[in-house]
Amino acid sequence: MKVRWTFIIVIALLLGYSTFFYVSRSPLITDDFHPEKSCDAITRKSDVLYVMPFFNNKPLTDYPEWCVQILSLNKTLGLHGITHEYHEFLKPIQTKQLTEAIDIFEQCFGYKPTLFRPPYNKISPENEILVHEFNMTVYDTTYILHPYCHCTPGPIMKILNWIIAC
Repeated sequence: MKVRWTFIIVIALLLGYSTFFYVSRSPLITDDFHPEKSCDAITRKSDVLYVMPFFNNKPLTDYPEWCVQILSLNKTLGLHGITHEYHEFLKPIQTKQLTEAIDIFEQCFGYKPTLFRPPYNKISPENEILVHEFNMTVYDTTYILHPYCHCTPGPIMKILNWIIAC
């Protein structure tokens, strides 16, 4: 019986270490990035920032100084939905809506996004095709496989941000 528990503990420790090792060597991703959601400490640590083109009906282009500041950090930037509504990319998205979001991103940062992350990692097959038509790679890896940070997280995400050292 004692050998069995020792084995279980060793396996649990190895799994924990392996997970920590994998996460610590993966690019650190931050979601929900917008000038109205400040997270300077996380921003400095992050490798990839997924930006919301609109938040509270305010486009990124309303913050030109912020755009310049973020661009100067030399981070990888991607588009994170349009308005970041719950499961917004499970609903039909019009080409016009996505075009406007991409244009806002381009006006802010000077180039079109090549990465796209759907809010809540949910995207319909039709919307995935639409995103690909704009030459963007869809990143929808689940949190379990590649943890990511959140600016201004809710209670549960605060704990997860702490666990992965955001």
